[in-house]
Amino acid sequence: MRLIVRHAVCTVLLLLVTQSSFAQNESNLVQDSIIPFNDKGFAWDMSFAFKTMNVFRGLLPSRAPVLSTQAGFKEGSFVLGAYGGASFNGGYTETDLILMYYRPKFYIRADWYYNFTEGITNIPTPSGFFDFRPDITRGLLDFMVKVKPLKNFELMSSTFLYGRDRPPLPEDDAAGIPLRRGEQRYSQYFKLQYNWVKDKFKISAHAAYSFSWNDPSGETFYAENSGFTDLGVSFYRKIVDTKSISIPFKASLYWNAVSNKMYLVGSILLVEITQLK
Repeated sequence: MRLIVRHAVCTVLLLLVTQSSFAQNESNLVQDSIIPFNDKGFAWDMSFAFKTMNVFRGLLPSRAPVLSTQAGFKEGSFVLGAYGGASFNGGYTETDLILMYYRPKFYIRADWYYNFTEGITNIPTPSGFFDFRPDITRGLLDFMVKVKPLKNFELMSSTFLYGRDRPPLPEDDAAGIPLRRGEQRYSQYFKLQYNWVKDKFKISAHAAYSFSWNDPSGETFYAENSGFTDLGVSFYRKIVDTKSISIPFKASLYWNAVSNKMYLVGSILLVEITQLK
């Protein structure tokens, strides 16, 4: 109970970060997900990007450079999308499905992440994208809610509801046979982000705290124990911005304070076919 209270206190502290006097509109520069939609009629969007490496919430799925693409369709407030990424050395391959209900001040979103990369789990061979058996699936069901209480601030909650967010059973580890999986950890990730936008560039700073609902003092998907697993700052700028072409660049520094690992990542959106504004 004390640990749960401690996690709740940390979350409240994130919400109480001092408000800045800068009040700018949200920028449509490089995004990590399909978000900048209006709420009228049918629309679609797709993009192609280059990343020097792939970092996910303080974790490193790929040390090698990655090419990624994403596409989405929107009808009213509902969005159906997909993401795909692959590293230059072939060590990382991922495909995700995205379902989202979007409003300007908040969204509710469910993603099914599927990572084909060898060595990421105790299951050596991928069993299939739609194999939902919890003992062997490489998929992860992520339920997310994001709100924008102020123009500059964003609050995001992510909970892994199902999939490979499970540790090997201790008795299998002791026997050297890590083939079965234990209970779902329900890893929770809370993030507070502040965005400062000025002319053609944007700076974002974020702090994220994670823990396991199943064992608040135990291992999570992001680290060996709970804590601030994703602290970072990002700088966005459009290196090319004309009526016919727009090429945004993003440089991001991420620090996982629990595992004490830090990453600097550069991203360029190479093709931006259309924007949903």
